[in-house]
Amino acid sequence: MVLENIKVINLLDDIDYLEEVSEWIYEEWEKKYNRKLEDIIYRSKHSLNRNDIPQMYIAKYDDEVVGCVSIWRCDLKSRQDLYPWMAALFVKKEYRNQGIGKLLQEKVIEETRKMNYKNIYLITEHENYYEKTGWEFIEKAPLENGSYTKIYKYDLTK
Repeated sequence: MVLENIKVINLLDDIDYLEEVSEWIYEEWEKKYNRKLEDIIYRSKHSLNRNDIPQMYIAKYDDEVVGCVSIWRCDLKSRQDLYPWMAALFVKKEYRNQGIGKLLQEKVIEETRKMNYKNIYLITEHENYYEKTGWEFIEKAPLENGSYTKIYKYDLTK
């Protein structure tokens, strides 16, 4: 696969993949919080925006969707003072470590910058992934289940 053959588009432009990417989000993150797939599909349907948040983007390789990412108003209840958030960055296992995650991040950064935000945030459990693409660690924050997550910020003014 060649990275130049990957197209990152707004899910609004190809909504046939809405349920598939909602299933990825459910399996990867939401299932462990006992949320329902139907709730995730409903949330995804209400993320079909072009000029405001929330938004969803998909990475396509030919006619296959291989990744997704979202821009949300809030991804951490305890830090509603921070927004917007890059969330639900996912790449199918067989397509990982090929730069697709970076392409998805770049799309979110580009689109969020167009909306005139100064920063964008994310939460993650990953170690040394987002630092490679310019994200700055801010702090650890508590989650609903009693564990902690890391908050990162990306300066959109640079």
